This record gives sequence, C-alpha cells and structure tokens, in this order.
Amino acid sequence: MFGVVPRALWQKLEPADPADHTIPLATRPLLIEGAECGPIVVEPGIGGRWDAKSKRIYRIEEKPTIAESLAERGLGPDDIRVVVLTHLHWDHAGAATVDDGHGRATPQFRRARHVVPRVELEVCLSGDSLRRASYRKEDATALLDAALLDPFDGAERPVAPGVTVHSVGGHSDGVCVVTVDGSGQRACFWSDVVPTRNHVHPLYLMAYDLNAAKSYEVRKPLIERAESERWINALYHDPLHAWVTFARDGEKWRAEPVQM
Repeated sequence: MFGVVPRALWQKLEPADPADHTIPLATRPLLIEGAECGPIVVEPGIGGRWDAKSKRIYRIEEKPTIAESLAERGLGPDDIRVVVLTHLHWDHAGAATVDDGHGRATPQFRRARHVVPRVELEVCLSGDSLRRASYRKEDATALLDAALLDPFDGAERPVAPGVTVHSVGGHSDGVCVVTVDGSGQRACFWSDVVPTRNHVHPLYLMAYDLNAAKSYEVRKPLIERAESERWINALYHDPLHAWVTFARDGEKWRAEPVQM
C-alpha cells in the first residue's frame, strides 16, 4: 500500500500486524441519495464471492454487506439505479455480483446501469494485463450478459446533475474519481487515487499503481486543488475515517476527519 515509502516511515502511520505484516483496510461504498435518476452507489465493495483460501490470505470480512448497509437506509439492491465502478479491481467491483446459488456470478443490482471506463472493461475481459490478478473477469461478464454495463470513453462522464465521474489513470488504466457538487460545496470520492488518510501526500504512492509517474502526475494537482478549495473527501480504503479534508503545512500533508 505504500510502495517505495520506507516501512520505518509508514508504520508510524499505520502499524502492521506483527504476525503477517498486514494492515487493516476498509472497502467502503458511497451512497448518493436525492439524484434525479434515483439512488447511486459508487464502488459496491469487495463482495462475498470468495473461497476459504482467498478469505484467509486477504483476511476478508464482508461485515456488514452492502445489502445490509443499504437496508439501514431503507433501500435494497433493486432500488439502486446507477452503480459507478471507478475501475474493475476485485476489491472495488466484487460486490457488483453475488452467487446465483450454483457457484456462478449474477448481478446484485439488477435494475441499475453500471457506469465504467471502457478501458477498464477491456483490460478486465482481456485477462492479459500486468495487473491481471487484480481483475475478476466473471464479474464483468455477468454484467455484460445482463446488459447492465454502460462503458464510457473520454475524461468525464456525468451520471446525474452534479455527479460526475472523472477518469484519471495512473493507479490503473482508467481509474476514476467521482465528484458531487451542490450548495457551493464539492465532495470527492477518491477510490484508489487517495485510498487512505495516509496517502494524502502526493509522493505516497502504492506499489499497486500501474504507472507511478502517471499516478503522481494526476494526484498532485488534484490533491492540491482539493486542499485549496476545501473539498470534502470520501476515502474508500481508510479503516478509521470515511470523510476528511486535506490540509498542509509547507511540505507536510495531513487529512483532518469530518463528521457527516
């Protein structure tokens, strides 16, 4: 998660488990209510379609499930009208499908169009990528077969008034951030562009990033703009804080928790 950042530095920020050297990470979807199109889910999560070996290796705990979290808001998967997939890595898009009872993937959000960068779909389906282990082809295939995918080209895709998906690349070929604008305020869902509070420094790049130079190139101006304009930032992987603002003192960056 911290790439070339020395462990002596990052472990002060997120201490690793001494038994297996892992750190805790969330997989936290974003629910947008009040849009003209109906409820929107950004990044459904890791999902539950994992064998015992994978659960052990990655220490996966799908608690609560996205269906359970939606139920707390009085919603079910069939109420969702748009699912935004910022990219198709399995820890972000896995919950777009569920088991059909016969060991096959079937869409979880059966009435939603699934917005995704076309390049991410192509990479996922090709099965031939430097990061191919990060993709799960059967998830995309299940959505394709159900005619639920809405791939887009280019740098931006509005999905509802005030809600825009921005493809920036770096971490993966088409990874996106999602902005939500209203009442003079901007919120931004950062996906893996800024995965946790400890990645707010532009130089704190992940080893998972496909193109480190491109990642830095897109992260730096976005992070600086978010700080200067006081965006409210949603962090998908941070285990402690869902919402933060970015702040800096000279070359020192920090994320300040926001209560929503």
